[in-house]
Amino acid sequence: MSEQIRKNTRYAYVKTVFSVDGFVSGDIQEGKELPLVSKVILRDVDGTLYQVGPSLNGLKFAKKEITYKEYKRLEKRETRNAILIFLGSLIGLGSVMVLILKLFT
Repeated sequence: MSEQIRKNTRYAYVKTVFSVDGFVSGDIQEGKELPLVSKVILRDVDGTLYQVGPSLNGLKFAKKEITYKEYKRLEKRETRNAILIFLGSLIGLGSVMVLILKLFT
C-alpha cells in the first residue's frame, strides 16, 4: 500500500518510515528481514508535512480525494471500531464459556 501511495500521490513524496523490532528507521538495510512500513511522509506546496499510514485512507489522502482532517477522522473511527469489535468478541466468547460451564456442571 505504501508503494501505491508513493506512486499515486499528488503531494511531494518525502520518505517512507519503517519499523523494525519496535525501532523506527528511514532506510532498509541489506540482508535484514523486510521491515514493516509505519508511515509515509508527504509534503504539500506550502511545505507542510503530512504523515499517513499505509492504508486505503492514506491512499485517498495522497490522491487528494479527502482532506487531512478527514483522513485523521477516518483513522480514528476505524481504530475505535476495531477496539469495539475486539471487546465485543471477547465478551461474546466469555458469555459462551460461562454458558458451557453452567450446562456441563
